[in-house]
Amino acid sequence: MKIKNQVADALPSNITTAEFGKAMAQLNLDGIPEHKRAEAIRDHLMRIMADSIIDKQKSQEIHISRILRQREQAK
Repeated sequence: MKIKNQVADALPSNITTAEFGKAMAQLNLDGIPEHKRAEAIRDHLMRIMADSIIDKQKSQEIHISRILRQREQAK
C-alpha cells in the first residue's frame, strides 16, 4: 500500500473553507433529474476549483476538462 500526502499535493487557492462551503451551497438541484445530480455537483465543484486556484495553467486545465466532459456527456 502506498501512502500519499494529499496536503503536500494540494494547489494553493484564494478561497477559505467557509467560502468554499457557501459556494457549494449555492448549487440548486431542484430542476436536475435524480440520475444527473452527481454530475451536476461534480461540475459545480470543478467550476469553483478552477475559479479559485492561483495557478492559472492548472485553472485552464480544469476549465478545459469541464468543457470536454460536458461535450462527451452530450453525445
